[in-house]
Amino acid sequence: MIQKHRIVTAGVAAFTVAALLAGCGATKGMQQQAVAVNTYKVAAEDTPVKAEYSGIVAATDKVPVQPKISGRVVEKFVQGGQDVSQGQPLFRLDSRTYDAALAAAKASQAQAAANLANQELNLRRYQTLASQDAVSAQTVTDQEAATNQQAAAVEAQAAQVQAAQDNVDDTIVYAPFSGKLNVDDVPVGTFATAGSTALVTISTTNPVFVEFTISEAEYLDMVKKMPSASGSWGDHLKLRLSDGSVYAYEGHVTQVNHGMDGNSGSIVVKAVFDNPENLLLPGMYATVISDTQVQQKAISVPQRAVQQTLGKYFVSVINENGEAQNKEVKVGAQVGKFWIVTSGLSDGDLIIVDGFQKANGATLEQHLLTKADIVNGTTDSQSK
Repeated sequence: MIQKHRIVTAGVAAFTVAALLAGCGATKGMQQQAVAVNTYKVAAEDTPVKAEYSGIVAATDKVPVQPKISGRVVEKFVQGGQDVSQGQPLFRLDSRTYDAALAAAKASQAQAAANLANQELNLRRYQTLASQDAVSAQTVTDQEAATNQQAAAVEAQAAQVQAAQDNVDDTIVYAPFSGKLNVDDVPVGTFATAGSTALVTISTTNPVFVEFTISEAEYLDMVKKMPSASGSWGDHLKLRLSDGSVYAYEGHVTQVNHGMDGNSGSIVVKAVFDNPENLLLPGMYATVISDTQVQQKAISVPQRAVQQTLGKYFVSVINENGEAQNKEVKVGAQVGKFWIVTSGLSDGDLIIVDGFQKANGATLEQHLLTKADIVNGTTDSQSK
């Protein structure tokens, strides 16, 4: 009996221990179901929108200087890299052939003028004789025609003289506008073909373009949101140079390409900047900054709260039951560490910033973050 009692007692003890262990395991399991998450309550508020774009400086005008006539370069008045003014002589071509052609044209013009004078004299004589019935009226008519024909020949010769004179004048090649010459100027002795040979390339230096691209989404967001935004997207642009300094002069958008690049999905934009000190040179890289636009009643979320999958964006939102659910959103401009959400969220929604990977279907232990927390990044490691 004593042995049987010991066996029963041992069994009861074992059951009790097992029950206690099971209870501890259940408690531990319940504790594991609570997932710690950092949350953020979105609010619709006026938001300054700052955007940066990689740009490259380009001349507003850049053309190869080509001669109007063909000839060998016999003299250079400038050197590559030089600043020039509109109308300043750049090159002189061999003019001997054109000088001779001008002299011949002038001689032909003089001969035609002499013939016209003789025809006019004959016409007056025939008119006098006709008044005396000494010649027929037909003779006078024929002489009038001959005189008019010679007058036309004189005009044609005058045009030939002008053309020859233009060719002589065009042996001097002038700067089409004020700017800076490239260092691709040809040497003396080069034979230049009219309308083909580039003697030198000239570019404007003040003002200059800065060319950059914006995405299709940025373009659409800009167009759609401008009625509800203060400030113009293309005005008061700033420029940050490669050394980190901010350029002294502001610029503005002057050209937006009429179409989108099918390969890159971007749209080319050109902004113009004054360049009186010639600090900006074509080919230089700079960052275009737009920071004057304020989007009214914009909803923004921390960037790290946004999930991207197959080109779509999602945010984990906590519903009225305290459960996490993914909602598709559309994002617009980037503002610091935030994205502006253009659709999918409402004012007052509570979203998960950190820990959303394990939040679905779990009990949540929430920790509300402020905007300052997001900006300062002080809670990045609170949720694992």
